[in-house]
Amino acid sequence: MNKHNGQNIEQWWQTPLGQHLLAAERELLSELEQPLSGYVTLQLGGLERCLPTPNRAEHFCLISGQGDVHAKPEALPFKSHSIDNMLLLHVLERSSDPHQLLRETERVLAADGRLIVCCFNPFSLWGLRRLFSWQDKAPWDGLFFTPTRISDWLALLSFDVIERHKIVFKPPFQNTGWLSGSQFMERWGRRLWPWLGGVSVMVACKRTIPLTPVRAQWRNRRLFPTPGLVNKPLTREKIDGSR
Repeated sequence: MNKHNGQNIEQWWQTPLGQHLLAAERELLSELEQPLSGYVTLQLGGLERCLPTPNRAEHFCLISGQGDVHAKPEALPFKSHSIDNMLLLHVLERSSDPHQLLRETERVLAADGRLIVCCFNPFSLWGLRRLFSWQDKAPWDGLFFTPTRISDWLALLSFDVIERHKIVFKPPFQNTGWLSGSQFMERWGRRLWPWLGGVSVMVACKRTIPLTPVRAQWRNRRLFPTPGLVNKPLTREKIDGSR
């Protein structure tokens, strides 16, 4: 069982700030540089689908308190290599065992599958809000991991990070009027301090070919023998002198 209270985070998603964050993440995910492919998509966290709906047949599953399936993110009830795309929507920072969660993600993802990780950025106004709070309510009761640390974990599990994004530059105001009044910070944040976004979004691809090159077991064959090992040709003078 997750050590955090799931009901609290589900209630927070319904607040003005939670709805604002979901809208910002949904907008970004609809504009990814490389569109998602495959037929099986899994989302962990959230109250509703955040990924764009494709124009093809697809099976979508939501794992959350109000989702299609109730399961622990650290022990997913799916076969290995059965998921084409997976979205971790602020579940990594709330997991009781984030390493096991990522290992389980690697297990169920198919070859060349896509993993999208949405996490709060500790180096932002949202990180400061958590630092100076009691950390007893969602989402401030989670652990905010740095993007570099998450990238290192993914690299150890044979993932290549192919996209990195930062979004939500305004302070985490709960008041709707304050959220609207600070919209200018979104425009200036993307231009002046793009690394200080409140949310870090990473898209990773599961590798199927090892990056470490295998040393060739063969050697280049010499087309010509070593000069010192070649017998000198016989000349007519040597032949006549030997008689």
